[in-house]
Amino acid sequence: MPYGSTRPENIEPLMEYRLGFWPGNRGPLFLFYDQEPILGEFNFELLDYVCNNYMQGQDFILVTTEKNSETLDLVRTRYKCSVVYYFHHVFATHDWFRGIQFDARLIAPNQRKLKKKYITFNRLTSNLRVYRSLFISELIRRNILDQGYVSYSDVCPDNEQHYTKNLADAVDKKLINEAVAAEAIANINQAALPLRIDYSEQQFIPNSSFVLSAVKESQESFIYVVTETCYWERKCHLTEKIFKPIVSRMPFILVGPAHNLAYLRSYGFRTFDKWINESYDTIEDPIARMSMIGDVLSDLCTLSLYELECMLTEMQEVLDHNYNLFYSQSFIDRCWRELTLGLADVCKQSPVVPGLQEAIYQNLGY
Repeated sequence: MPYGSTRPENIEPLMEYRLGFWPGNRGPLFLFYDQEPILGEFNFELLDYVCNNYMQGQDFILVTTEKNSETLDLVRTRYKCSVVYYFHHVFATHDWFRGIQFDARLIAPNQRKLKKKYITFNRLTSNLRVYRSLFISELIRRNILDQGYVSYSDVCPDNEQHYTKNLADAVDKKLINEAVAAEAIANINQAALPLRIDYSEQQFIPNSSFVLSAVKESQESFIYVVTETCYWERKCHLTEKIFKPIVSRMPFILVGPAHNLAYLRSYGFRTFDKWINESYDTIEDPIARMSMIGDVLSDLCTLSLYELECMLTEMQEVLDHNYNLFYSQSFIDRCWRELTLGLADVCKQSPVVPGLQEAIYQNLGY
């Protein structure tokens, strides 16, 4: 605590860990690091602290919200731990976005009157999230910045550094080369910064992960460009951000790691390849993927608002499907089952408290 914390001092034990699962027995130690992505060496301080202060001969089981992750391989090698995946943000967003159906600002897709062609929120732009600056650069380079509602601050509220410094840091970290950084800086320098959709009276855009921001503006926009928490890495990782257009019944473009549209579809959600080119999701080179995303959005911006309103009407079935699936009990049950079966499988492979695996299966109704 609080939500999204990454520091050792913010660990919140949910029970007296020495008791394990049953009084008098020493069970495995479960670390639910499930609110933020695993970033390799960045997490070593936290995990070293856990090992040195909590583990007393117990098995170490890391529960996380990403899979097919190269960074998790580093953690497995360093700590010899087991890893369990589950889609944490499904449960978080079901809590945060409950009652959305009663929000009178939300309009049926076939009844919307559009004013902008896209909307995109870009609050944090430091460290690994400088790809959001590259995205803003793409909008400016293609002369489509004014066709959308766009948030972007010249100073990131995370580290209070100017975008020029954050892009320079990205060069030092070998995320991008000097030419890419120079082009992005030259492009962004042309914009009247900061860019705000809402919260214009505040110095920094506040963290509003747990609410739908700028609902009126979203409903006036054709497509929601989701700049996710992760981008550079090879991993399956999505957060509450991808569910904001889904509960708003909007089409979306995903600025995230390669193959994450496919990851989302694996849960039964439908995307929009009937109307837009989604091959960007298969491009593993991050700079080439960003350029392709720019191409897709630029193509949409050549259409009139009336043409986009007609396209929204065509998309209604897909938008309703995604909305209904997100709020369905079957989706929640599937994600809960994924977690509990993952825990049961790990317990089966490790020496644990007698009866723990059976208790998990009993909870599932087996």
